[in-house]
Amino acid sequence: MGVTVLRSNEGDSVNRTGDAIFIGEVRARNLVGDSKDLSASIVQFNPGAQTKMHRHSSDQMLLVLSGIGKVGDASGDHVIGTGDSAFITAGHDHWHGAGDTGSPMTHLSVLRGGSESTVL
Repeated sequence: MGVTVLRSNEGDSVNRTGDAIFIGEVRARNLVGDSKDLSASIVQFNPGAQTKMHRHSSDQMLLVLSGIGKVGDASGDHVIGTGDSAFITAGHDHWHGAGDTGSPMTHLSVLRGGSESTVL
């Protein structure tokens, strides 16, 4: 297929509010289309919005693009802000989002293509 360019004003930002994995108002934009090897999306969390506790069948990398958010697991949570990244290993129960920070947060999420998510 070669090189595909997705301009910043192209692609759909889909309202994910009410999806099984999210709490609060969330929008997401797929960046790579139908790749079998890679999944990448920009996810925008309104203040108070976050994921439920979940796990993925592949490793996940999060990169905060703007705002203040949190990422956590059973041992506690960490405040993350613009430029911070978080790496979550496959099968590890975790959550992430704007949470109770009072700020919106947008992150880039990268997973292996075809990775499955399980909401706990």
